[in-house]
Amino acid sequence: MPTDLPETIQRRLALALRELRSHAVALLDSDGRVDAWLAGAERIFGYRSDEIVGKNIALLFVAEDLARGADVWERDTATRAGDSEDDRWHQRKDGGRIWVSGTLTALRDAEGQPAGFVKIMRARTDQKLQVEAAAGRVAALEHAETRRVHFVSTLAHELRNPLAAIESGTSLIDGVANVAPEVRFAASVVRRQVDFMSRMISDLLDVARAALGKPLLHRDRIVLQEVLEHSVEACRPLIDRRSHQVHRLVSRTPIAVDADPVKLQQVFVNLIENAAKYTPERGVIWLKLTTEGDEAVVNVRDNGVGIAPELMPHIFELFTQGTTADPSHRPQGGLGIGLALVRETVELHGGTVQASSDGTGKGSQFTVRLPLPRDQGEPATAG
Repeated sequence: MPTDLPETIQRRLALALRELRSHAVALLDSDGRVDAWLAGAERIFGYRSDEIVGKNIALLFVAEDLARGADVWERDTATRAGDSEDDRWHQRKDGGRIWVSGTLTALRDAEGQPAGFVKIMRARTDQKLQVEAAAGRVAALEHAETRRVHFVSTLAHELRNPLAAIESGTSLIDGVANVAPEVRFAASVVRRQVDFMSRMISDLLDVARAALGKPLLHRDRIVLQEVLEHSVEACRPLIDRRSHQVHRLVSRTPIAVDADPVKLQQVFVNLIENAAKYTPERGVIWLKLTTEGDEAVVNVRDNGVGIAPELMPHIFELFTQGTTADPSHRPQGGLGIGLALVRETVELHGGTVQASSDGTGKGSQFTVRLPLPRDQGEPATAG
């Protein structure tokens, strides 16, 4: 106890060392032998003072740490750096293990000469077990997610075979000259639905590949204006069927990016189709393309049903759906794959995508940011 402290402070320090329950305090000599066993040490480790004073603090270390020389390393570190912090398993007198967070501090006298160590320890087994339990839950969730992705991938592959047979059947009907108009009409409906299901299966496979870390990108230098134009044309039947207007606010200067033209078009087709599906008839869709700093920025905005605040945090998650412009109908293709695929694909290109909305009935906006190439080479066509 420092003698230059007021007597009242010395008494309080003595009381603190006697009453402190949550921490163990041990004074050690330069070789690690216990000189004093204070505060909550007996409660935490089970040793009385007379049982451990004079013995080496290594008595508390578990066998595997002793084999690594952790007790000596701890003292050497404290001697060099002033203190050494650690979180490790320690051994109680009864043989039980406890997780301890501790600090070993080197002590020096008035002349700066080594004067042993003080080790302050706190048992945190409860915290350690909670962390391990949380890690176990995360591992279980990751395993379940991997199994789900494998299932989705397998299912998508298996669905391709019956679809190919159906498509072959419609092609046979097309090749017959004298077919009733009703049959030909039915065949055209089946063919459209097969095309739609094929696209949905391709989306599922793309999401599965991205989730499993197996993305397939074929990058090229392409012009974003062309990709957007092809995307609008791909969505034209749905846009026309719902009598929407499409306004383009696009830079006249070609904006080139290094990207997979097919995958990138898939991104904008999904966003434009979403805008068309979730906007009442005769709605408006705005497409804006510009650059900001070293990024190309594409905005797809509509005056449709918007996004509810409670849905916003989950909008890019797989199988998440919003409300359609017609509440009595589920949107065509409503598996909630599109926006998850958009995020995966944009991130694979090194970009970001964000959604915003003022709420239900107030439209929505999706902003895609893609890195501009540092070198401005000659772009290829988008397809």
